[in-house]
Amino acid sequence: MNVAVLSPPRPQSSSHPLGGRRAWSVWGVGALVYLVAFFHRTSLGVAALAAQQRFGVGATALSSFAILQLGVYLVMQVPSGIMADRFGPRRMLGAALLCMALGETLFAFAASLPLAVLGRGLVGLGDAFTFISVVRLAASWFPRRRFAVLTALTAMTGSLGQVGGTVPLSAALRSFGWTPTFLGTAVLSAALAIVVWWWIADHPAPAMERSSAANPILADLREVVRQRGTRTAVWAHFTLMSAFMVLATLWGYPYLVKGLGMGAGPARLTLTLTAAAPLVVAPAFGWLAGRRPQLRGRLIVSVAAALAVVWVTAVTWPGGHLPVAFAVVLVLVSAVGSAASMLAFDLARDANPPSRGGIASGVVNIGGFSAAMSASLSAGTLLDAAGGTYDAPSFQLAFAPITCMIVIGTVRLTLLLRPWRRLRPAPGERTGERAARPLSPAPTTHTPATRPPSAAPHRKPHPTRPHRPAGRARSPRPRC
Repeated sequence: MNVAVLSPPRPQSSSHPLGGRRAWSVWGVGALVYLVAFFHRTSLGVAALAAQQRFGVGATALSSFAILQLGVYLVMQVPSGIMADRFGPRRMLGAALLCMALGETLFAFAASLPLAVLGRGLVGLGDAFTFISVVRLAASWFPRRRFAVLTALTAMTGSLGQVGGTVPLSAALRSFGWTPTFLGTAVLSAALAIVVWWWIADHPAPAMERSSAANPILADLREVVRQRGTRTAVWAHFTLMSAFMVLATLWGYPYLVKGLGMGAGPARLTLTLTAAAPLVVAPAFGWLAGRRPQLRGRLIVSVAAALAVVWVTAVTWPGGHLPVAFAVVLVLVSAVGSAASMLAFDLARDANPPSRGGIASGVVNIGGFSAAMSASLSAGTLLDAAGGTYDAPSFQLAFAPITCMIVIGTVRLTLLLRPWRRLRPAPGERTGERAARPLSPAPTTHTPATRPPSAAPHRKPHPTRPHRPAGRARSPRPRC
């Protein structure tokens, strides 16, 4: 099966400048879509206990909501990357919003578990197209040096969506009830789809060109996976993002309230404050990665090591009753890890050419969400196996799998990123200049390698004349 991929258009006089006002407004609308998608993704974390009462299910059945949502998101990552490359971010973001609106409508009126699970599945399907499309908008509308910052800012807007999915959503559930609250989120998504279709453009040029040659999908996918930078990015996302997703999407609120005995208000406030942490951390990491790309490896390994230390301490703490301060640190470090996971997309972009940018982002996303899905399912199963009491020792057992994943990922990242620390700039290369040499042998520039029209035609070199000894006079040539 072949598809045509989007390629950078030729320069035109009516194109919008890269990084201008129009670029920021287009990215802003796309980031707003990701904010709404992240709100849908994490809304079940606060509504988990209400969902148990509404549907009369246990921990394992409750995990099926998050598992199906994350599972659909996971399965659709590579297809969503291909479709973002093929059809453009504008169409994919509009379709994603309509899909999430339909899913939340079913979830709002569901009175049985199957219909509710179907609704969450549609939410996950729409969510799968949002981040990759917004990242592709950033790659098309901004210069290369700003990509890391724009990716981090996109993650920051997702954190704002999570903030909206904690205290405000919980207050809306108490004030208005289940159906009006989730139906209101569906109406919000449908209204935003109209704004996306009216304002967003796929590229600053008036007309988007498509490549004349159709590339086989499987060949592009193999080439993406073959790059060392892509594999490193997958491990980074796997290690850094999954822990906070487990806490934010489902088990953070029950763990703080029932496992550690924290009050409902302080638990919601803790999740809200830690969800706001990436608002500061993500842009800082992106700015530093844009100016000093050689430090990305150290940043990733350092955050992964801190994440491994706090989670190993949590699951081995005697009795499982963590101090409140350490519980806040656990969630906060997990949130910082989620912000640092955005550097994985910067690694993947350096390792792949622009025509495979969507596929590369989809492959990277598989890493983190596969770990989050596996950890959420195992947590619910182990909680039910422990008797469904939701006490501190039960949560220690439930969080053992995600802790093992973090430790394994940290070791793997340390081995993969160690050569980067010894990397020295090539001759003539500045220290702060981005170097993709250890990531991929493939060219990654966004500028077509074509000869300018004014360039002189190539001429064959003249044959080398024989060397004449010094001091020997040259005989004059007769002119015709």
